[in-house]
Amino acid sequence: MKKIFTVLTVLFSVINLFAQDLNPNNESGSQRKNDIVVDPILLIAVPMINISYERILNKDMGVGVNAMVTLSDEVDDFKQFSPYFRYYMGRKYAQGFFFEGFVPVTVENDVYYSYQYDDINNNYYYVNSSKKNLTTVGIGFGVGGKWVIKDRLVIEASGGIARRFGDFNTYDIGPVTGKIMGGIGYRF
Repeated sequence: MKKIFTVLTVLFSVINLFAQDLNPNNESGSQRKNDIVVDPILLIAVPMINISYERILNKDMGVGVNAMVTLSDEVDDFKQFSPYFRYYMGRKYAQGFFFEGFVPVTVENDVYYSYQYDDINNNYYYVNSSKKNLTTVGIGFGVGGKWVIKDRLVIEASGGIARRFGDFNTYDIGPVTGKIMGGIGYRF
């Protein structure tokens, strides 16, 4: 519950901060330059909060950050924050097909259990458990599409894959991670 409250507080603070600079009537012809997108599919299926904020630099480029945080105690504790740069190929302002480069920073916490084999009884018995934390940084590439409806509603479908750097020999995870978004949001 604390994770949900923290994410919502940050989200509303960012919206409030950037909304003050926006001309509400859009009289000067200036474009809205901020997008917030949330993925409801991962929230229901995993459960995981998957949220993105993007600052649009011009009609072809934008920079942002994506955050993926697990909410369930039943799955491993996983957090990934991925700053990204996007290049849009569409004719409309920051819309259409895009390419992106991103740098995932992944934090994983897991509990590992140790067992020993008993030759006399021919079975394993529990010895101890330990928590292991792993933080990695990587580099990745993604593709996707973004569409803005009625000048405010944002729909995005994107995905990417990244190579993480570090020593993975002592952990059960691999050197590859990903980023996915099938979300809806708001342009302001």
